[in-house]
Formats: sequence, C-alpha cells, structure tokens
Amino acid sequence: MVWKRAFTLIELLVVVAIIGLLVSIAVPSLGRARASGKRAACASNLRQIGIALRTYLGPANDRLPYASYMPSVSPAPLDGPDPIYIADVLANDTGHQEKVFRCPNDISSYSDDPNNERLAPNVNKTYFETERSSYEYRNRLAGQTLEEYVARIRDRTGQVIAPSSVWIFRDFNNFHAPAGALGSRRYVYIDGHVTDFEN
Repeated sequence: MVWKRAFTLIELLVVVAIIGLLVSIAVPSLGRARASGKRAACASNLRQIGIALRTYLGPANDRLPYASYMPSVSPAPLDGPDPIYIADVLANDTGHQEKVFRCPNDISSYSDDPNNERLAPNVNKTYFETERSSYEYRNRLAGQTLEEYVARIRDRTGQVIAPSSVWIFRDFNNFHAPAGALGSRRYVYIDGHVTDFEN
C-alpha cells in the first residue's frame, strides 16, 4: 500500500496567503497600466486631431477655424444663431472618425471629484455627449494664422513666443489626475506634440 502525502491545513493556508499577497501586489499595477493605456489613447487622439487641423489649414490659407466654445450651451464666441461644433469643422480631415474626439477618461460620473461636476443642462453627461468632443478647441485663435496670434501677443504684452508653443486643443477638464497634478490635462500643439502641461 502506497501512502500519498497531502497538504496539511497550515501548508494550504500559507499557499492561499502567498496568492493573496501576489494579487494585492498585482492589482495596483494593473490599475496603473490601465490608466497609462487611457492616457496613451488620449495622446493618440490629440495627435490625430492635430494632424487633421494641419490638413484643414492648407486650403484655409493657414487660418484657424471658427467654432463655438461650448456648443451645447450657446454659439459663443460666434455671433450667429447656431453653434458650430469643432468636430463638424474637422470631420472631413479626420475621415469622419468621431471617436477620435473622445477621451477614454471623459466619463459621465464625476461624483468622486466635485470640481468636475457639470452644470445644467449638462449634469452627468460627458463632454463628448454634449460637445461632440472631449477636447476644448482654443477658439480665441479662430480666423487668424498662428503667426498673427503670436504677433498680437507680442504687441500687447511684449512677450515673444514661438508659434509651436501655442496649444490648439486640450482636455475639457482634468480627466487624467486631480486638478493641479502633473498630467491632469493633455495638450496638443500645432506641430503635433502632446504634453501634460500648458506652455
């Protein structure tokens, strides 16, 4: 008769404790990897929008497009009765890929951060749902070339800046980290580079 050795209760508990420890180490790493993946997807979207904008500028004689700041609320800063969505303006240049305007972290529940709560009529709605873009277009540039904008800044403030240091789009809100933390918002510049801060 051959006796087979089985696990004792203590050995089984040790194995379960080790597995629990490994899981507790792995779960935060998975969360960081998921957040990093969403930030990378956001950066990719912003780069594609930057490319679409440069494509738009060719036939427009380098004049940046007009669009409403918050189309769901009003056409401002435009004077007309109807808002203009930046996603519509760049639709041909993005190949009508609407998803390029959606940040993966633009979520409808802002309950964990009261600073991210949206006001009526957009309570509990994502920016993508209401503005058709998670990304804010810097519409004070509208109708100008970047060179004209830079010259205006120089004339008004005496500050000399390079056109490549002017951001064109950014996250509408602090989608990636709490307000004030590095990387809370992503920015894209006319040359296509994406950063975590405003120059």
